[in-house]
Amino acid sequence: MKALWLREVQAILGREDFLKWWQSLVDLEQKLAAVGSRFDELLAQVNLMDFRAEFTQKNAIDSLYLAGEYEDTAAQLLAEASEIENKSYEAVANFESQRIHVSDLFSRMGALEHNFLSAQTEAREERERLEKELREATVVYERENARKLSLWEEVEQMWARSLDINLGVSERRVKSKRARREAERLFKEAEQHKHSSKALQAEATEAEQKQKEIQQAIEDLRTSARKLFGCLVGEEFLYWPRRENVNEVYCVPINDHAEGFNIELRAKNIYLISRQRGVEFIEPLPPAGDVPEEEDGRIDDFFRRGRPGENAV
Repeated sequence: MKALWLREVQAILGREDFLKWWQSLVDLEQKLAAVGSRFDELLAQVNLMDFRAEFTQKNAIDSLYLAGEYEDTAAQLLAEASEIENKSYEAVANFESQRIHVSDLFSRMGALEHNFLSAQTEAREERERLEKELREATVVYERENARKLSLWEEVEQMWARSLDINLGVSERRVKSKRARREAERLFKEAEQHKHSSKALQAEATEAEQKQKEIQQAIEDLRTSARKLFGCLVGEEFLYWPRRENVNEVYCVPINDHAEGFNIELRAKNIYLISRQRGVEFIEPLPPAGDVPEEEDGRIDDFFRRGRPGENAV
């Protein structure tokens, strides 16, 4: 790598082919940044769609399980309602038997009451006997009538419980149908998310391939700079060994850097670095009046022509 004078580096930076090269590099890096940003966004969307698809499918499965639970509960309640219905038939039969029995008691009690009222002219003993029979018949009637009412209350309770259960069965069947419809909707939505994820993934793959192509174009452009401009090419700088001082190197930023280095850097400006520290410590060029006198061309003449009298015969 040939060391260059400052004026030679400045001349290279002002050449049309360098300016075209630099602009091409800047354009490619901007495209790479845009494609990279789009690629990151697509990956984020892919991950989001995958999560949505998984989450939605889980909700669909949960809804399907819920529909099954509603159906199982409805079947259990229906069995309980059937059992109560069967018991209610027996309870109605018991009530009907008791009703007939109580009707007979009532008829008997009415007959006894009639006999008692008709026996006012009878002997005292006879009236007392009839009165006792009437009281006993009345007690039996009231007891059996109360039992009849209790049996009817039991029948009504059974019917109310059966109605309550049947209404519960109906509700759970409706909920089961609704849960199944919701599960179907969620499964479709999950498939839509999966389809969107695949489309985004395909687009992300294209963006990734585009990234590689741009990166390769940038690499090719960087490689060409070494041959075109006689410099070393870093990721962010171009370097030329400094002819004025073998321990120093001219470095030129490819892009602006407001921060990240010890000083603010401007693209295509020339800075100084040492061979040992590199860009860890960057210095601006000294003022024009501080440029070594050797740069005025006499050293070049010395190396081209040799010392005075050296070529004399």
